Amino acid sequence: MKKILLTLSVLVALSACGSQAEEQPASAQPQEQAQSELKTMPVSYTDYQSAANKGLNDQKTGLTLPEHVVPTDNAEGKNLLHDFSDGLTLTVDTDKADKITAVRVVWNTDAMPQKAEKLFKAAAALIAATAPEDRTLLRDTGDQIKMAIDSHNAQKEPTREWARGGIAYKVTVTNLPSVVLTAKAE
Repeated sequence: MKKILLTLSVLVALSACGSQAEEQPASAQPQEQAQSELKTMPVSYTDYQSAANKGLNDQKTGLTLPEHVVPTDNAEGKNLLHDFSDGLTLTVDTDKADKITAVRVVWNTDAMPQKAEKLFKAAAALIAATAPEDRTLLRDTGDQIKMAIDSHNAQKEPTREWARGGIAYKVTVTNLPSVVLTAKAE
């Protein structure tokens, strides 16, 4: 029970960490050609938003990704940053056609076990929405988060990586403590 509470408190204490898009080297190629080389997931932002809201609802988190929150244009494509009211931050990067290229979810741990569990479930649901047809990704993501937290608590490697369906997933527990989950098209 003590280990579960410690795990949940680590999860809850994690929250909104800022994120910066990785800088791409300057290229002499036309933007259209560079755009075609951008690797995307087989899901559009609209489909992701729908799957994310279904997952958040199914997990009974009380959170939603509002319809008015949409990616805005940047040099490489589009991106969004959304801070949920409970200390959870979501960033989504897409190409110009709104196909997802990367998703990042960050939260800081909290001492309250109920809030920690809510954020844990919400983060797993937001990552699992990258592959809405995959019925086991939500459970597997939760398992990977737990393993990363256990490793962090044992002062071992706090990062877990796995791939599925052309998407590379990663969860890292930092010393803040915070949990950072990413999904990126391979």
